[in-house]
Amino acid sequence: MIADEKQLESVRSPLLREAYALWNSKRGTRRMASRSDFDPLEMPGLLSSIILVDVEDGGARLKIRLSGTKVVEMYGSDFTGMYMDEIDFGDVREKILEEYNLPVSDKRPVFSNHEFRKLNNYHHTIERAIFPLSNDDETVDKLIAFLDFERVLKA
Repeated sequence: MIADEKQLESVRSPLLREAYALWNSKRGTRRMASRSDFDPLEMPGLLSSIILVDVEDGGARLKIRLSGTKVVEMYGSDFTGMYMDEIDFGDVREKILEEYNLPVSDKRPVFSNHEFRKLNNYHHTIERAIFPLSNDDETVDKLIAFLDFERVLKA
């Protein structure tokens, strides 16, 4: 378990609980769901908070395939098409990369929290869920992540 990783029972966000329930139902008796299990029409309330990631070379590179509108709005950038190791995440870069690699290596969901400050000095808590996806139930070929942002008032 990484520093800010938490168990499902500790997840506060209804959005992330919905995302977990969807992923869990799609995987059925398999260890992991596959990308083809998901239909965007089945998850309209989740789409703006999604990040879909291609896993390349067994996890050596992670490329953002899709960023939801809420994620783009909150970060102020659309990282679609970029490799995660090329994005400036500031002092939490290694932590974020570790969190996205953990579902690849462990083939399990990862839940975590982060604090995030936008340029306008608004502080947010991010609650994140990252789920592994696999076409063969052995090799993780994609990740589907959901982020829920909560504004925190700071003095």
